[in-house]
Amino acid sequence: MSVHPTFSFDGEIQRRVYEYVERNGAVEPAELARSIRIESSPSHSKPARSGSYTELVCPSADDLESCLEALKDEGYLTESDGKLRVALSATSTELDVEGGTVTIRPAREEDRDGVVETMREVASEGPYIVAENVATQLERDSALVRLNEERSRICFVATFEPEFDADADADSDEAVVGDAGIETDDESRVVGWLQVDANELPSLCHTAELTVGVTPDRRRNGVGSSLLEYGLEWAESAGYRKVYQNVPATNDGAIEFLEANGWRREGEREEQYRIDDEFVDEVLLATWP
Repeated sequence: MSVHPTFSFDGEIQRRVYEYVERNGAVEPAELARSIRIESSPSHSKPARSGSYTELVCPSADDLESCLEALKDEGYLTESDGKLRVALSATSTELDVEGGTVTIRPAREEDRDGVVETMREVASEGPYIVAENVATQLERDSALVRLNEERSRICFVATFEPEFDADADADSDEAVVGDAGIETDDESRVVGWLQVDANELPSLCHTAELTVGVTPDRRRNGVGSSLLEYGLEWAESAGYRKVYQNVPATNDGAIEFLEANGWRREGEREEQYRIDDEFVDEVLLATWP
């Protein structure tokens, strides 16, 4: 589905189904069947004094199945791991790093905690105001990815998976569970994110705000640059002409990283932030995919 969808649904049931999935991020078909209601006008019911009578009822199983197939065929929804999700046109890519593999892919609702935790970790070590604000928004919102008539918020993640050690695995259960019964870090975890956030107003929908970050232990391995390249390639294919990011002037690391990857300074806002009781300028940076 295009990042600027027309939302030309064939009937009210399609609209209600899409809006429910988009609003909740990942929905099991059984939950959807229990939650969707459409208006019905029973011919045998006694009309109300207003002259009309409607009630909200669950659609039939056949109607719901037909609706889901149509939404999947038209590129609105997809289904994975037994859950319905908003469809995104993006593939995953892998990067070999020290000790394992980093996979860059579209985020799923199950990644939300990992994304928020990573944003908090990156923001805590330096003034990254936008990332901190985004983390707060994600904690409050009902879904990680949003794609509706008012806004688009697309998120990609970098996950790290340690390389398989056959010798360590042969040492029975200690490779999985420690002495205290706590699972070791053998499963993939979120170590970076990239978010593209855009307003759907016609005058602004060609631009998007981007945030990106990588945990300190996975830097200097090309993860950040690969994540940024991945996100900008997607943004170009989605029709964005300009991508921007605003950071405090004291965030030297973020500014150097973006400029090293071809971003350009557009200007500054004086005393835009107040950090640790000091007023800090904001640097405006942008790139054209």
